[in-house]
Amino acid sequence: MPIYYVVLVLVGIAIRIVEYLLNKESSLLLVIADKVLVSVFIGCSVSTMVTCIMRVWGRFVNNLYKDESYLTHTLPVTSNQLFASKVFAGISSLLMSALVIAICVALVSVSKDTIDALKIMWDSLVDMYNNLFAICFVVGIVLLVALEIIYMMMAGILGITVGHRSNNSKALISIVVGIGSYCLLSSVSFVIVYIVSKYIDYNIIGNGFPTTNYIKTMGIASLVIYLVYDLLYYFLARKILSKGVNVE
Repeated sequence: MPIYYVVLVLVGIAIRIVEYLLNKESSLLLVIADKVLVSVFIGCSVSTMVTCIMRVWGRFVNNLYKDESYLTHTLPVTSNQLFASKVFAGISSLLMSALVIAICVALVSVSKDTIDALKIMWDSLVDMYNNLFAICFVVGIVLLVALEIIYMMMAGILGITVGHRSNNSKALISIVVGIGSYCLLSSVSFVIVYIVSKYIDYNIIGNGFPTTNYIKTMGIASLVIYLVYDLLYYFLARKILSKGVNVE
């Protein structure tokens, strides 16, 4: 993953240099270069997260089910401890990748105009509600994104543990279970959020902002849903793994 991080940083620096030159002197070549670099940066950001998730799944399979598993399963620890360590390592990798992407996005986009726009948005939040609520709102968004990323990772891990209980078509079963469970629970989430929203008064208090009660209820409901799903995936996959491992 460090290779991806370095590429992201280098592309971000290149974008800032090109945009600095554009501010000095506008030219068609610089405009084209800026558009191309921005497209590359977006592609690198997406591929960094996708690659990180795929590598977490790949390491999980290699450590627990392939050649490395012969050493892994001889360690003086329980299967629950092994599983917890793999999940913790995966979460750490995902959060690190997300942090690097966030830093690079700041590197690319932060300017006086961006800071002024963010300040206006923050002041609007504080004016509509209060300073504490604005802080909780931002923290809640960050937590929601983190839980969603972990949710995707855990869906794949559940698929792997289920698929590798079979003697045949392990990869296919892993993919079907992982994607199927993700789509199923996502559909359930949509229904739950829709039902909850029907029982909350949705009123606009100014500048397009909904009421405090609406935001708090929907935010807490979303956080609870993703937390429950992450824990459900964790304990279900751990339970399946504790029944035994079919080493390839």
